[in-house]
Amino acid sequence: MQNADENVFSLCDSEGNTVEIRSVLDSYGCSHDIAKVLGQGGQGVVCLTRNPEIVIKFALDSKGRLICRDKNKETFLKNDAAFKAIMQKPFPERLHLAYPMARLVDYSGYVMRLMGDMMGFSDLVPLDEKAIGKMSEDGGHRRRFGLLAKLAALLAKMHSVGMVYCDLSPNNVFVTKDPKFATQNVWLIDADNVFIPGEDFEKLVYTPRYAAPELLEGKSCSINSDVYSFATLAFETLAALHPFAGKMAKVGGFEDDWDVTAKDAKKEDEQKQVDIDPQYSGKIPWVEDFSDVSNHTDDGLPRQNFLTDETFTLFNMTFSEEGRENPKIRPTSVLWARAFAHSQAQSVRCPDCGMSFVYDESAKKCPWCDKKHPPILLLKDENGKVVFAHELEFCEDNSGPEFSLPEHVFMPFDVNTFYRGVFKARTVNYNGRGIEFSLQLQFADNCGFFMGVNGKDEKFLGRYILQIRKGETYALKCVGRNEWSRTLSVEIVGMC
Repeated sequence: MQNADENVFSLCDSEGNTVEIRSVLDSYGCSHDIAKVLGQGGQGVVCLTRNPEIVIKFALDSKGRLICRDKNKETFLKNDAAFKAIMQKPFPERLHLAYPMARLVDYSGYVMRLMGDMMGFSDLVPLDEKAIGKMSEDGGHRRRFGLLAKLAALLAKMHSVGMVYCDLSPNNVFVTKDPKFATQNVWLIDADNVFIPGEDFEKLVYTPRYAAPELLEGKSCSINSDVYSFATLAFETLAALHPFAGKMAKVGGFEDDWDVTAKDAKKEDEQKQVDIDPQYSGKIPWVEDFSDVSNHTDDGLPRQNFLTDETFTLFNMTFSEEGRENPKIRPTSVLWARAFAHSQAQSVRCPDCGMSFVYDESAKKCPWCDKKHPPILLLKDENGKVVFAHELEFCEDNSGPEFSLPEHVFMPFDVNTFYRGVFKARTVNYNGRGIEFSLQLQFADNCGFFMGVNGKDEKFLGRYILQIRKGETYALKCVGRNEWSRTLSVEIVGMC
C-alpha cells in the first residue's frame, strides 16, 4: 500500500513485518525512487518511479506478501530465473508491451519501460454513476472504440507469433492519460503473463471476472481465451455492465478481481472445478442473447448507442452458448480491431451533452440528451453505407477544430497502420462555408487522391478546400499504385 508519504511504498513480508520501500536497486546497479502505486493484483504491485517512463513490478506470493531475497531465497531465485527467461522471449518489434529490462536485487520483481503520462484502463470502465458521469469529459465511447481497436491490434500482433497474453484485464492495460492528446497509446504490462503454448502450465494466470469458461475449468490458456477476455473487457467498458450480469446472475457478484494461478485453483479443491460465480462461469446466457432472453436486463448503458451490427455479431459469436463452449469459433483479435476501428470512424460527439455515439442516419437527435444533431460530415461507400461520420463546428474566426480521416476508411485494413490519419480536416469560412482537407505527407507518394464535384475530379495537391454549395454532389477517391481504388460519396447533413 501507499503511505501518507507518497514516496514510500509499504508491504508485509513473508513474516508479517511491514517493509517500507523508498527506492530499489536493479541488476544493472541503477537505483529507482518509488513515486506511487499504479495498480495491484494477485501477482504483484506495479509502481511508478520518479522517471515517468520507468515502472517497477513487485512480485507477491500467494498471500499477497513481498518476496525478499534474504527471507525467501528459493522463491526469489525461481522467480528471478523466470524473469530472465521473459527477457529472452522473441517479442515482436515495436510491441507495446512493458517487459523486463532489469531484475530487482533485493525483492522479487523487475524494471519495465512504459510511456510517460499513462493511466490504467480500469479508469475507463464505468461501473458506477460517478464514472458514467465522467464519460462526457474523458472521450466517451468514441475514445473507447479507438483504444479497444488498438488493444485488439496489440493482441493480434502477439497472436501472430504464437504468443498468448493469458491475463487480460483493465488492471493490465495502460492508456494515454489525456483524452485530448492527438495520439492515444495502449500498452500491456506484466509480461510474465505472456506464454507460448507448451510452456509450464503452472505459469498460467487469469482474473476470474474476465476469464474464459475453459480457464475456470482448469484448461490451458490460448489465443481463443485471450479474445474472450478482450470481449468481456470491451463490453463492460462500453455498456457499464458485465456481459453476464443479467437477471439470472447472482446479486453482489464481482467480489474477486484478483489473479488466480492454475496451481492455486487446484489447491482450492482437488475434486471440484473452479466455478467462482455464475457471471463468470459461462453457464448462463449473456445479457443480449437473442436465442435465450432469460438473462436479459435493461441495466447498463443503452446498447443502441454503441453497438453496431458488426460488433454485436462479434460479441454474440463470443458469448453465445456455442462461443462459450467452442473456443475455436470465437472471432479473432484482427476482426475485433477492425470492428472497433469502424465504430470509432462512425461516431459523432454531441456538442450539447459531450457524449458520443455511433451515428444513425434515421435519428435526428442525440440519443443521450435529445438535442438536435449538429452539421455532420458523412463518407459513404458504394452501397450507401456510412463508413465515416464526424460533427462539424463552423466558427466565426474562419476555422473549426481539426480532426483526422483514418487510413482504414480508404485502404484495406492493416493492424499496424489502420489508425494513421490520411487527411486532417477542419471547417473554414472562406467565401462561404467549406471543409479544408490536408493530405498527410506519408500518403502523397503511395496513393493518388481526387475530389469529385458534380462528377468532375480534381487531384489533391497537399490541400483542398471543398466549398459547400446547395445542390452539388461530392466524392472522395483514393487510387493506389497497384490501381486499387475506392470512391466514397461525401455528404454534409444538418446544414441550415
